[in-house]
Amino acid sequence: MNGLLARLDRFQRGHGWAALPYAVIRKYLDDDGPRHAALITYYGFLSLFPLLLLGVAIVSRLLATDPELRHSVITAIVPPALQNTVDDAAAALPTSPVAFVIGAIGLIWSATGVVFAAYRTLNHVAAVRMRDMPEPIGAYLRVIGVALLLLAGVVAGGGLTVAGAALPNLGVPDRLLAALGTGFSAFAVLLFGVRILLLVRAPFSALWRPAAAGGLLLAIVLHVGAPLLTILVRKAGPVYGAFATVAGLFTLLYVVSQALVLVAEIAAVRHARLWPRALDPADPTAADERALQLLAREQERIPGQVVESHIIRDA
Repeated sequence: MNGLLARLDRFQRGHGWAALPYAVIRKYLDDDGPRHAALITYYGFLSLFPLLLLGVAIVSRLLATDPELRHSVITAIVPPALQNTVDDAAAALPTSPVAFVIGAIGLIWSATGVVFAAYRTLNHVAAVRMRDMPEPIGAYLRVIGVALLLLAGVVAGGGLTVAGAALPNLGVPDRLLAALGTGFSAFAVLLFGVRILLLVRAPFSALWRPAAAGGLLLAIVLHVGAPLLTILVRKAGPVYGAFATVAGLFTLLYVVSQALVLVAEIAAVRHARLWPRALDPADPTAADERALQLLAREQERIPGQVVESHIIRDA
């Protein structure tokens, strides 16, 4: 077995197309990626309803004089399985400006959970030192800013979907135009959101490719998974209907979260050149040493503290 492992190790070290995916998987596991994806899923589920409700409320006020357009945009924003629930909640929102503003602030605060989880995940993947993390006020200013950006992206995605459907016949299916609108909105939110949340310098030239990949993945999952979710909920029957909706939403969010964490890991591995990694832990590579040094450096919590990692090789 050791001989086979050594041959596989030599092979993947010598072929970048094999070494890069393995290095991404190793870093994903080193960073406890499954746990971070699960946290994003959990907080994403709790943040989903406030974001959708606030988006519907804003669209309803902005397009109050055009009921047909308002209905089209809201239908594009809210998944079919949640439309009745969101519509009922939106109808119960206060109508006075002061009460609406107070309610909107509360909804935005409720939606910060998923952004904060993404903030911690991004900076963990980038190996930002603990001592470089801002105080809670500074952190939440960033998080609230990105929550507002996320809200704008939700509304813009619905608007682009409706605008694409209203264009003259271009020979492109409406569903594809809707997916393009969602993908473009997601790309913009990811690009600028990551730039705000990430505490290390990262030029847009290094971020646009991961943002484009994340936007594409989101468009595919939302426009393939949401209709599938509706079908599954419809077939679940009256006994399991509500549970099927919750389970389906969790599944969609978990797929999205896993995909986005993996995109972040790919970007981090490429940026720090953390490949090839060793299959045999007794024979680590230079990339293994760099990866372990980054993990150790991340634990520096106070000024002047230095945490280092060294591999002592047998003579």
